[in-house]
Amino acid sequence: EELGCELPPADFEQSNWHMFQPLLPLDRMTIGRGEFIDRMKAKKIGVGVHYPAMHLFALYRSLGFRQGQYPAAEKIGRSTVTLPLYPAMTDADVDRVCQAVSEVLHPVIAR
Repeated sequence: EELGCELPPADFEQSNWHMFQPLLPLDRMTIGRGEFIDRMKAKKIGVGVHYPAMHLFALYRSLGFRQGQYPAAEKIGRSTVTLPLYPAMTDADVDRVCQAVSEVLHPVIAR
């Protein structure tokens, strides 16, 4: 919260939490998502990207879909990252991932 990330809702009845995907506060960051991912990888934390805005794929553009039609999907597609956080992890590993996120984001968040 302090870093401005939007966290997934704590819905323990509907999600098995096989992936944890916060939305980065790109509008407040001095780096982009790609640089965030690179800095996390430099700390030996694998970060992925899932769920791009599908209507922007070439196939869907050829069917007439355009940027701006689904702004919520576009925001999620631009700013989501998949962090390696899942139920079977040790507390120490969870702490290591969270510490790395904090170390990467703190210096690049406009306050």
